[in-house]
Amino acid sequence: MKLKEQIYPGLIMFSILIAVSGLTDSNAQHTPATPLSNFVFDPFIFNPAVAGSKDFMALDLTAALQGNDKSQLLSWNTRIAKKGPTYFGAPVSRSYTQYGVGASVYNDVIGTSQSIGISAAGSYHFPLNTKNLSFISGGIALKGIYNLTDSIPEYDAPPKNTFIPNLDIGLYYYGQQGYAGISATNLLGSIMDDAENEIYAVPISRQYFLTGGYKLVLSRSLNIVLEPSIIINLDDSLDFNDLETYNPMLKIYMEDFCVGTYFHDYDKLTFFFQYKFPKLYLGTLVDFPINVPFYKEELIVEIAFGMNFGSIRSGSRTNWHW
Repeated sequence: MKLKEQIYPGLIMFSILIAVSGLTDSNAQHTPATPLSNFVFDPFIFNPAVAGSKDFMALDLTAALQGNDKSQLLSWNTRIAKKGPTYFGAPVSRSYTQYGVGASVYNDVIGTSQSIGISAAGSYHFPLNTKNLSFISGGIALKGIYNLTDSIPEYDAPPKNTFIPNLDIGLYYYGQQGYAGISATNLLGSIMDDAENEIYAVPISRQYFLTGGYKLVLSRSLNIVLEPSIIINLDDSLDFNDLETYNPMLKIYMEDFCVGTYFHDYDKLTFFFQYKFPKLYLGTLVDFPINVPFYKEELIVEIAFGMNFGSIRSGSRTNWHW
């Protein structure tokens, strides 16, 4: 590999990290607030530039249950394909364009607030080398969020239903060894004034995300890869002092199996796993309290189910990107 191709991806990742430092409170309000595992399994939900970055079309369904709080998230994203050249007696080949698309719909119930939302994302992927092994992409997502909030007796406030249009944008670098991204979600905010937000606490606000991760190959023969990463989540307060602003994640890939941990709340331990079959996967995420016995506090349990549509065939040992 040429020296330029070795250095260029690293410079891209470094530039994105520096850029976000110039931009950008924990416990921030964003939608969907749950399932928590959307940060693990569906990163294109908070960065539309991720849509189409995998080498297959993905359809994912995630659900979370905790007391009266319920969340369901259905998402889909893919790179747009096109027919390649055809030859006599040979099947039609396929190649991919530089465009990705994605969509999601969710139902998020937290306390007295219910948000129902839908989004559509588009992205453009620019190759950084002739072998198409690393890309930088930009994306935008248009959203519509319908929020229903019950009456608030202590404020003598009636029920309130609000439709909130919104917008997400993102920039993303990804290659064989790592990735980095910067994005902003709910750019239009909640479109409610401060007095209404104080009363109804609609869980929608402008958010900023910085993500970065690196893949370390521990064993090529056994296909074991270690992936440390981090998600930095801020709002307009741009407060870097709160520890919970920083959400580190660790994944270990072993053939078709992935297990890891994700620190979104430092009073809890969060573990997740995925298992991929040739065309579908199953996964789960569990939140354990640290400072109290688990039987005194409700566990957060989330289940994920997904299907991958592409050139993955049963019995094939050709690896595909997680």
